[in-house]
Amino acid sequence: MITRATFGRLLPALAVAAAASGAAAAPLDLPMDKPTTVNGIESVCTGIGDDATHNPLWKTYPLKIMLAGKGGQWLSDADVTVTLGNKPVVSVHCGGPWILFKLQPGRYHVAGALEGDTAASNVVVPAKGQGRVVLRFRGEGGSLSPEHKPN
Repeated sequence: MITRATFGRLLPALAVAAAASGAAAAPLDLPMDKPTTVNGIESVCTGIGDDATHNPLWKTYPLKIMLAGKGGQWLSDADVTVTLGNKPVVSVHCGGPWILFKLQPGRYHVAGALEGDTAASNVVVPAKGQGRVVLRFRGEGGSLSPEHKPN
């Protein structure tokens, strides 16, 4: 029989074993507009309001992921996972329409989930500049006014 004390001592070892096996961890809920380190990767959830969308700091992130609906409107509250090869690198939940990562240059796969809808894309993170990808959730976004011009 495993006691509560024994379980408490085993839990860190179980977490290390799960990480080593490539088991996906639950996405970390990112705060808005506050850079946060997740699995050694600086990450930020942003894109709401004029100050956030024009913050020059965001251009220093090598990867920008934008979440959009069927008509091009910005969406929020998605889970996003970035993988390199078959290995998950970082998995987050963002309450805004943009997620930025300070990743090393390379070819990555980005997958998102929002209210049961999914979107995925491959993206190249350049050595200089910023790689960008739009995850378009085709089943999300509601109706549009006739004046709406998608991005």
